[in-house]
Amino acid sequence: MNPKNQRKRNRATVNLLAGETHRGKYYLPLLANISEDGIYLESPTGLEMPRVHDPVVELSLPGIDSLIWARCQLVREENQGFFTGRALRFVNISAVDRKHIRLYVQRCIGIA
Repeated sequence: MNPKNQRKRNRATVNLLAGETHRGKYYLPLLANISEDGIYLESPTGLEMPRVHDPVVELSLPGIDSLIWARCQLVREENQGFFTGRALRFVNISAVDRKHIRLYVQRCIGIA
């Protein structure tokens, strides 16, 4: 495996919407994958989200009753054809929400 592609945490590929707030405006990018440490969001090219280095995201994951809230840090932004992708690292997330994400990822990849 290429060392650049190795991950510290398991990551699940998903197709869900994630709410993101910036300066009082609410955006709904597509949540493409998620791990205990962060998420990867995609939005159609031309409808990009504002460039923000500390966005706040809200997630509602299947099988989890509560809304997950996290402040994030922009790690990487890339253009992939029709979509613009953004990798975000969680910098402020509750231990309970992190546990919910870990359990969700484990269910998705079949180890729970």
